[in-house]
Amino acid sequence: MIHAALAGALGALAFAVLIRVPRGELALSALAGLVAASVFTLAGLLGEGEVSQVFFAAVATSALSEAFARWRRVPATVFVMPGLIPLVPGLLAYHTMYDLVRGQFAMGAATGVETLFWAAAIGVGSALVLTLVRMVAPPQSGRSKGG
Repeated sequence: MIHAALAGALGALAFAVLIRVPRGELALSALAGLVAASVFTLAGLLGEGEVSQVFFAAVATSALSEAFARWRRVPATVFVMPGLIPLVPGLLAYHTMYDLVRGQFAMGAATGVETLFWAAAIGVGSALVLTLVRMVAPPQSGRSKGG
């Protein structure tokens, strides 16, 4: 589990550097990736299926990213994009394309559907947190209302 968590942090950090996250926010972006990989692994150890693992990890990462964003007064995107990178089903997408190119259409379709489920779990988990947080505690404006 420690290796997966560290790999998630390293992947998130590398992506954060790639998309030019401000230097002061890199450590928290890496921490978001660490949380994503840790929750994914822990959910698997508890017997959850892979799509559920991705969903729970996306929820945890998005919630943490919203908290970091409010604490640091930066957009949540700074943390959520790198944080979700360890969950992206890149290998599944590769296998989908590989199977389709080799003419194994049934296997390619099955892997493609699984890839779409992973992507949907990431999207739904993130959107759920974003919607709930914005309903409960809308972001504060940086300007004063007094005029």
